[in-house]
Amino acid sequence: MRIVAWLLVVAGLVLVGVGVAAAVGQAGSGAQPWGNELSDNFTFVKALPFVVGFGVAVGLLMSRTYGAKVRADGAVRRWSPGTVFGHWVLTLGFVLALPTGMWQYLGGILDVNLPIPLYLFYRVHYIGASIVLFAVAAFVSYLYLTGDRSLVVPRGQWGRHLLGLAYELPPSLRGRYAKLLRVDLRQPRPPAGKFTFYEKVVEFPSWSIVLALITITGLIKAGRYLIPVPGFVLWLASTLHVAAMVIIVIKLLDHLRYTFPRWSLMGAITTTWMKERAPAPGQSSSERSGTSAAGVAGGGDT
Repeated sequence: MRIVAWLLVVAGLVLVGVGVAAAVGQAGSGAQPWGNELSDNFTFVKALPFVVGFGVAVGLLMSRTYGAKVRADGAVRRWSPGTVFGHWVLTLGFVLALPTGMWQYLGGILDVNLPIPLYLFYRVHYIGASIVLFAVAAFVSYLYLTGDRSLVVPRGQWGRHLLGLAYELPPSLRGRYAKLLRVDLRQPRPPAGKFTFYEKVVEFPSWSIVLALITITGLIKAGRYLIPVPGFVLWLASTLHVAAMVIIVIKLLDHLRYTFPRWSLMGAITTTWMKERAPAPGQSSSERSGTSAAGVAGGGDT
């Protein structure tokens, strides 16, 4: 099965190369009176089906790395190699797409011109967006094929997870949070399991929503030259696209705030292995007893 996955990836890579070359050749042929920005836009849109298809094929290969493993020293695999690969590819896409995308709007608002042609910002933005779409397609394919739902709150378990999240919040926020959502703090703190309640209740759902938002709005904006888009829809997509970029920046800062104090999480997304769960704020050693590396070894890695 792994050989088939590799063959699909190689075939997908060849098709991406052929598709992008054809799109670039058509845009640069001079047959159309297009400027650099419009040519890049058409190249981006026409290459997208090949990029997404390649992402699906890579997701198939990523799924072959899924499965729980424990090392001799007791460390468990928290993330599969496929997840780590997808995470860093997505990070690369953000590094390219976010600054260039933000500058397209900030430059106009601030009325500042850099000594760099604007079309180069668009070009790098399209490259970054292509990488993000590739990573999203790969992750969707990976999650579908593995059936992994370890970051999804199970049906009927929201009350337990909201209670667990309350105990992971700083004491200064815990009371207000509990009052707002009517969480009974008289109940004992539930064990977190493989992932913290913050990761399952806040991080994963919010990342899923914002990635879906920026993907859909970006496709509407990019496809407006191929398919007629009503003015209001285009305005709404552009507004939400900018909002999604701002939210992603906030999410990235929050992600770093959350993971850096829990260095084992940072190590796990690089090496895939984690020896012991990082303690949640205010969590005692007795409360952590059920969430050690050995305790979270059950179930597949993500």
